[in-house]
Amino acid sequence: MYVFSVPGTGVPLAACSQCATPRALADKPPVAPDDGNFSGTLNTYGAEHPHYTLMRTAVPLVLACAALISTGGVSAAAGPSPVAASPAAPQPAAKAPPTAPASAATGTADKAKPAEKQPPPVLIAWRTLSEKYDMAAALKEAAGAQSVVMLFFTADWCQPCRLMDGGTFANRGVAQYINQNFVPIRIDDSKATSPTSTTYQITTYPSVLFVGPGDDPLHMVVGPRPAAEFYPILQQVEALPGLMAAREKKPDDLEANFALGNAFATLEHLKRAEPYLKRVAQIGSTAQLGSEDRRRLSQAMLLLAMVPIEDGEADLVIKNVDRWLLDYKGAPEAPVAIFLQGTIRFKEGKYEEARGYFERVLKEYSKTAKAMEAEQAIQAIDGRLKLKAAIEGKATTSAAPAATTTTGTGGKGGK
Repeated sequence: MYVFSVPGTGVPLAACSQCATPRALADKPPVAPDDGNFSGTLNTYGAEHPHYTLMRTAVPLVLACAALISTGGVSAAAGPSPVAASPAAPQPAAKAPPTAPASAATGTADKAKPAEKQPPPVLIAWRTLSEKYDMAAALKEAAGAQSVVMLFFTADWCQPCRLMDGGTFANRGVAQYINQNFVPIRIDDSKATSPTSTTYQITTYPSVLFVGPGDDPLHMVVGPRPAAEFYPILQQVEALPGLMAAREKKPDDLEANFALGNAFATLEHLKRAEPYLKRVAQIGSTAQLGSEDRRRLSQAMLLLAMVPIEDGEADLVIKNVDRWLLDYKGAPEAPVAIFLQGTIRFKEGKYEEARGYFERVLKEYSKTAKAMEAEQAIQAIDGRLKLKAAIEGKATTSAAPAATTTTGTGGKGGK
């Protein structure tokens, strides 16, 4: 699964979630960054990065299907996104660079007030596994604190791992949140693959695996993530045990089932979300629903329509969403659903069909947040079609002289 966005801007671009240093590249020297548009190992290894081509030619749209709802959202006029019931994730504070003394800028003696002292760094309280403190002990500690175990798989030859250590994990907001809500464990595979890595089938670095009660893997992040991306993931994962417990207490409660299903869907685990969303549908078909419960039912059915995307059944998702648009005509999530259809067709290279979906969003839902994204998507399509035409035109021009020469030679040979 690839998630495409430009951190901090909201403008879609490319970022490979599989971006991690394989052992084969461990000894390759870093090269200069290309144009600075991509983060992680692309800027470290440039064209030698194994996903360079994927990242360079990536579809400039969000492909995380559930995230089209949770992060794309709908404008305030149209209504909140399905995750509006959860508090919005505050962005972690970025580390401010030290203030330069006035003399450095002016060349004059620095008689102004001294630079403000920077707050001391917050260090993550990493644990390490041993005979005395094994995974069972870590899970017991997490259960006592009603938290989740966070396993960070790293190696000293892994360049992206250093990005996580020096960037994301050095961020005060991220470090504080981890210390308060997780049992963080560092797994170092520098010399050899650890038994823990083998148990959880870790093959790329860095990887962060969140393990819940009963040694239940809840979510895994593969490859480096900037703090602004990683912080919301922490919040979403941290909420899961509580949502699971609430649903266990009230298995027939529509809101409890929706909250848990939506949480898994937001983390792109649609199949794991499916039973809870189906329970919402069952409850909704037999009960008298208020306006909010009807909204939850509509959202649950849209997420269920997306489930086949995990098996690559794009056409089935398109049909499911068409059916949902008929069944829930006028639902606030309609522009999100149509945008999803356009995204799927864009990924398949069916640009004209994709354009039709995005134009429909612009025409029918011009006052929603998705309208702006649809306009950006149309620009991306036009740019890609223009580039394709230019490449094909150049290829035709290059081939023309060869054809002329062949014809002329044949004419002379016939005489």
